[in-house]
Amino acid sequence: MAVKTMVFIDGTWLYKSRSAIFEKLNEPNGFEIDYKKLPLAICEDVANYLDQDVDRVRTMYFGTIPSPRSGFNTGKQSAFYNFLETSCGYDTYIHEVDVNGQEPRNDEQWVISALSAALIYYAAMDAYDIAIVMGEDENYEPGMRSARLLGKRIQIVGAHNVANGKSIVQPNAVYMQRKVSDFPPIFIDDHAEEMRLVRATQKRVCRECGAEEETTWAGPDFFCSNCRTRRHQGE
Repeated sequence: MAVKTMVFIDGTWLYKSRSAIFEKLNEPNGFEIDYKKLPLAICEDVANYLDQDVDRVRTMYFGTIPSPRSGFNTGKQSAFYNFLETSCGYDTYIHEVDVNGQEPRNDEQWVISALSAALIYYAAMDAYDIAIVMGEDENYEPGMRSARLLGKRIQIVGAHNVANGKSIVQPNAVYMQRKVSDFPPIFIDDHAEEMRLVRATQKRVCRECGAEEETTWAGPDFFCSNCRTRRHQGE
């Protein structure tokens, strides 16, 4: 019988951890990440460790976005979250934050609180057997311990050489003593090669003018180079 898993992704941590993925492949300028493969690769690690099939019930992504009154153009960020929902099958939980340049932003605090609440809620609902938590802030400890008290197991995903404040990822022996995780940590940058998105070139028809053009863009709406230029000039 397959083990039920849920993947909980701290979006602020994942954004910062991209540097470790890029560094692993000696590409400081970065590359596109295949977000579809991300939870699949981690679940495969867990399945191999257990020598048992893993049934991924849900992938939950927690992030933030500047509120409309902050005056920022959030179109690109909104499109990314929509892409995770519609193309990658994630359940996204996005919180609006005020960004006024004066008060400290509470992005990480909100993400940690929301993810921890979901971790405990779905444990109480018996929605998973193993929670895969992609985020290593030590403030996740109370939520993880609560989930374990409800009979669930925790797998933490961290990253090498990333300055994300106080990390919960420590040597395995200390890990078990702290009653935080049930397995050795998985490091996301160990999957860097799998995370690289390789787009195939294909011919597509422009939504605006109907011209056909080769592209690597796989999104739902395609605009040819001429139409993109006109649209940008019109902004």
